[in-house]
Amino acid sequence: MTQMLDVDGAGGSEQPKRGVDHRGFWKVLERFAGTLVERFNLDDVLEELGDDIARVLGVEGAGVMLADSQGNLRFTSTANEVLYKLEALQVDLNEGPCLLAYRSAEIILAEDLGADPRFPQFGPRARDAGMAAVFSFPMHLDQQVIGALNLYRNEPGPFSFDQIEVGRTFADVATSYLLNARDIEQKDLLTKQLQHALNSRVLIEQAKGFVVGCTGVELSDAFEMIRGYARRQQLKVRVVAHGLLHGDLTPQDLLRG
Repeated sequence: MTQMLDVDGAGGSEQPKRGVDHRGFWKVLERFAGTLVERFNLDDVLEELGDDIARVLGVEGAGVMLADSQGNLRFTSTANEVLYKLEALQVDLNEGPCLLAYRSAEIILAEDLGADPRFPQFGPRARDAGMAAVFSFPMHLDQQVIGALNLYRNEPGPFSFDQIEVGRTFADVATSYLLNARDIEQKDLLTKQLQHALNSRVLIEQAKGFVVGCTGVELSDAFEMIRGYARRQQLKVRVVAHGLLHGDLTPQDLLRG
C-alpha cells in the first residue's frame, strides 16, 4: 500500500520543504486517532498517509513494503513510476535500504546512495534514476518485523534527529493501520460465522418441526432422524435440513437412507 509523490515535481507538485512540519505532524496523528474508530479502505488510508509523511518530513516520496507469507519483502502499488522501479529493483537485486531495515530490524539511513558501500549495486542505479537518499524504518509487530516504511529524497544529506523520531512514529502509525484493518476483518469474519451458525440452527429447527408435522414423532426423535440420515449419507445436518424444507428429501427418506 504505497503512495509516492512526484519525484520531479511534475503535474504541479511542490518540492517539499526540508525538516519536520510539526503542525502537520500533529494533524496527521489527530486524524489517525479518529480513523481507528471508523471503517476505512486500507489502500486509500495508506496512500493518504504516504502523502502526509512526504509533506511532514520534507521528502519526495514515502511508501510501505510488507513481508509476504514466505517472509519476502514485497512492494505494493504506487502511482510514481520512478519509485515503483526503485522498490522493484531492490527486490530484484536482493539489496537495498528497505530490505536491510526489514532484515536487521534497525533503522537504515542511506543519506548518499551513490557513495554507500552497503549498496554497491542498488546505490548507483538509484542515483542514475534521480534518487539520492533513502531512509528506511522497520515496522514492528510484537517481536516480529512485518515490513518497512521507506522515505525517498532526490538529494543527498542526513536526516535530523527530529526527522528520525517522526519517521519512527510514522512507521508505528502505518503498522497500527494494518493491525486495525486486520482486526476489523477478523471481526467481520466472526460476525459472518456467528450469523451462519444462527441461520443453520434456525434451518434445523424448522426441519425438525416439518418432520414432526409429517410423522407425529417427538421433536427429539425428529432431530435424531435428521442426524442419523446425515451421518449415514456423510452429509452435514444443515444440508439434510435444507433438503427437507426445499422438497429434495421427505421424512420417509430419513428412515430409508
